[in-house]
Amino acid sequence: MRMSNEDNNIRNLTGKILFSTSSGSSEYLNKSMIYLCSHDRNGAMGIIINKLIPDMTVCNVLKKMKISTKGVENLNILFGGIEESDRCFILHSDDYMSSHSTIIHDRVALTINGDILNVITSSKGPEKKLLCMGCCIWDMDQLENEVASSYWIPIEPDEALLFGNPKMDKWGKAWMKIGSKTNVFLDLQGNA
Repeated sequence: MRMSNEDNNIRNLTGKILFSTSSGSSEYLNKSMIYLCSHDRNGAMGIIINKLIPDMTVCNVLKKMKISTKGVENLNILFGGIEESDRCFILHSDDYMSSHSTIIHDRVALTINGDILNVITSSKGPEKKLLCMGCCIWDMDQLENEVASSYWIPIEPDEALLFGNPKMDKWGKAWMKIGSKTNVFLDLQGNA
């Protein structure tokens, strides 16, 4: 069986942002944007990039651990997904790389090892970064089926959507970006 170009595009979404089109049954997916860190025929892994964990910042965490916060950048911590929720996934610019960092796509890297937290808290880490607890995982063909069913719209990331202020409405900005270029408003209004 030969795959069409559209099928190939659905099967190669690494480095794209998935834009949620419906509230679905899960609150955490409502108006979610997920940066896909890997996607191949075996499945996919991504990180939600627009859901703050209320009152959770690097300084709050360090204070609870009785570690000094002097000179520490007080970064917000985001909810990255329900899988591996006890692990910190750090999406960052590639101006800082360690042996535990992996380039995802177009100057965006991922580091899971906790050593980067020491670098970030000493203000020597990457210029752009998102600290996210947990991730999202799809089994083989699951993501392709969800995209084909219009649960997600894959979009090209830009710096503001990926690394912009996590307190801004990234989903609304993406909505305006894709809605102005396509007929997505017409397609989605029937599902409201």
